[in-house]
Amino acid sequence: TMTRLGERAVKLLRGRGGKTKTISITDSFANVFDPKAKKYSKIKIEQVLENPANRHFVRRNVLTKGTIIKTSKGNAKILSRPGQEGVVNAILVE
Repeated sequence: TMTRLGERAVKLLRGRGGKTKTISITDSFANVFDPKAKKYSKIKIEQVLENPANRHFVRRNVLTKGTIIKTSKGNAKILSRPGQEGVVNAILVE
């Protein structure tokens, strides 16, 4: 699933064995880890700056693992897979 920047929307899928999987369709917040303070905070994503998966994903605001996003605390790199896990986890980069 290509998770995009926007108001949060998730979808539940049924997996093997009846387990459910939450996938993110759109998301506007990220759980950002600050390595200096060693704390997580929920921060609004302002824009997508760089995406190593595909250069065209930047203008389409697609969030994938490895994407560099702009937040109020600075730039952050996404560590999770929003289309598979349903959340956006990131770490601040210098």
